[in-house]
Amino acid sequence: MTEIEKQIITKLEALSDESYRDFNAKLIPNINNVLGIRIPVLRHYARELYGQEEIDINAFLKINNDKYMEFTMLQGFITGLKKSAKAEFFADIKTFIPKINNWAVCDTFCASLKQTKKYLPETFEFLQPYLQSQNAYELRFGVVMLLTYYITDDYIDRVLEILTALSSSDYYAQMGIAWALSICYVNYFDKTHTAVSNSDLSPEIQHKTVRKVIESLRPATEQKNFLRNYIKQQNISSRQTCFH
Repeated sequence: MTEIEKQIITKLEALSDESYRDFNAKLIPNINNVLGIRIPVLRHYARELYGQEEIDINAFLKINNDKYMEFTMLQGFITGLKKSAKAEFFADIKTFIPKINNWAVCDTFCASLKQTKKYLPETFEFLQPYLQSQNAYELRFGVVMLLTYYITDDYIDRVLEILTALSSSDYYAQMGIAWALSICYVNYFDKTHTAVSNSDLSPEIQHKTVRKVIESLRPATEQKNFLRNYIKQQNISSRQTCFH
């Protein structure tokens, strides 16, 4: 382990919040390396670290150290902070993606990649192989990138075409797809429902999508009731869904 890794790990351990660790660990099954650092605190440390001239950021991003989930998250946050040329931006993302092994690392990483807005068409093309991946977290990465940056007038038709053609047996990939579709429903209800109802989207993903729309505060009551009735009419059932 390099000296800089030791320094960073010592700092991360000092930022740990035991009560938050116990809470967070319950939300991320099968992960046993959670320190429990609140996201705003970790983002603040990422900015602090990024501003230190003695830190070789490019070397830091290439480190493979999975002692703590937050070390990986920190690398994701700093990847997002880097002001990179296009080729380097995509190279850094490619370096990070194999480190994604849970939804928290995936989703916070996607939210950090603000430079996507600078390279929208290029990033859209970059995402396509990940959206076809059989790896659950590569697929979720692609989907969360779509819902974060591409549910817009310019991209909604292409996004819906992609999302309604996806399938996965993995729970977290399914939830990513459902989350993305629920955001599409919130912003483009009629267009999204037409795409969903004319697709071969699995009952599991349809059910999860409707649940997330119903849980949202934004859709009108009549839209939520419409989706409840749609699920009943389609005779779609799921033990994981409960409508309130």
